[in-house]
Amino acid sequence: MKSNLAILSSDQKSIDFIKKNKLFNTLNLYANSSRNTEAAHAFCKSHNFYKYYGSYEDLIYDKEVDFILNFLPSGIKFEYIYLCLKNNIKVITDYPIISCSNDLEHFNELVESKLINNLFLINEINLKKLYEESTNQNAITYVKNFQYSNDFKNSLDTKDVLFDLCPDLFYLIYKYRYQKISIHVKDKSIDKITNKINFFKCEIDINEQLTVKIMLKINILNTDLTIKSKDALIESNKTLYNSEDLNSFVNSKNSFENLSFFTYYPYKLFQEVLYE
Repeated sequence: MKSNLAILSSDQKSIDFIKKNKLFNTLNLYANSSRNTEAAHAFCKSHNFYKYYGSYEDLIYDKEVDFILNFLPSGIKFEYIYLCLKNNIKVITDYPIISCSNDLEHFNELVESKLINNLFLINEINLKKLYEESTNQNAITYVKNFQYSNDFKNSLDTKDVLFDLCPDLFYLIYKYRYQKISIHVKDKSIDKITNKINFFKCEIDINEQLTVKIMLKINILNTDLTIKSKDALIESNKTLYNSEDLNSFVNSKNSFENLSFFTYYPYKLFQEVLYE
């Protein structure tokens, strides 16, 4: 008997993910939700879900839901991850999991209670690659330049270049968490409205054997004149590097490497350095 899959964000990204990974072969398309009831109804009919909800909370409290796909915006994603796990629902989500320092305590609660084992983090950017490259080097230069149109300037949707868009860097730091790590901030710029980082320059020394030189920035650009850079296209990557783990997760057969753990330590570390 198939388990029931529901989605919180009734959007094309969720449907594309389900189709790309053929989740309909092992899971029933049970329910979808939206803040707009009419939109949820239309989405339900278009994609053959069994039922729909005009509230994320109502969907989560449906006792027939076994798995939830959560691609909500990072600003509200974690609170629904937490609510799902507390209601014994398994969650499939994308990076980032944590979006603010207030999430840290609750994230740690999930780890200690082992509810975190019901959270699956998809890996579409090969986040292990940077760490693997670092194991035989003494220095790494990590430079990323994220480009957005003028429509995003001072928007509440503007992404934080460090916490939202550098999972490979966070994974590297997590893997070295038992080493001596020192972060030396050289320069930073924080948006006055969103309180998010839009420029960041620092050096990370790891056990006096590896130095990571980091420069991240957002360029606010006119989309009519600019072709997006390769780094700006991360979200469109079609490869799922932990697809076998996803299959194990939805079939509840084998254990898998829980990548969601790697978020906590580096996020906490940077919070202490940046906002002490």
